[in-house]
Amino acid sequence: MSPTFVAGIEVPACECGAAMPCIDSWHAALAVEQSDPMMYAWHAPLVCAFVLQHRSRLLPRHADGQFRILQFYVDQGIEATNRLAQHQISRNRRSASGYDMAPLAPYTALPKSVPPADFPLGVNDLRDSAGGFVSDGHRAYGDRMYRLAQTTIRAWLRPREQS
Repeated sequence: MSPTFVAGIEVPACECGAAMPCIDSWHAALAVEQSDPMMYAWHAPLVCAFVLQHRSRLLPRHADGQFRILQFYVDQGIEATNRLAQHQISRNRRSASGYDMAPLAPYTALPKSVPPADFPLGVNDLRDSAGGFVSDGHRAYGDRMYRLAQTTIRAWLRPREQS
């Protein structure tokens, strides 16, 4: 990957393979979610996709569940994903704490291989043509989030060298 220059200054590529770092888009999306409940609906897939694409943020004990949540989202949709998230939150508030993996059992485990070096889509691709996230509507943002989740899953499932 060749270096990217902004105003004559070399900008390092992102660890997900994007030409420009994703961190600003990541923080901007999280900030917009706080003031826009409709955009917040995609919080779980956004977090899972971002973490799975950025090795330095990946916590091994959560990675498999995050990978399965993305698959659940692509398979079942955002409403079912949010019901699952609410189930997990309420379960953790009761005495029967702990993560309930039963709804995620049918989905493929995170491969125990070298993480993908690059992803076809990243968090920067969630921005709309106006540079925001939902200027073109929540449905359009949801479509971009869905594609991001799909490409993240596919990248992890591509055959690679085993660790």
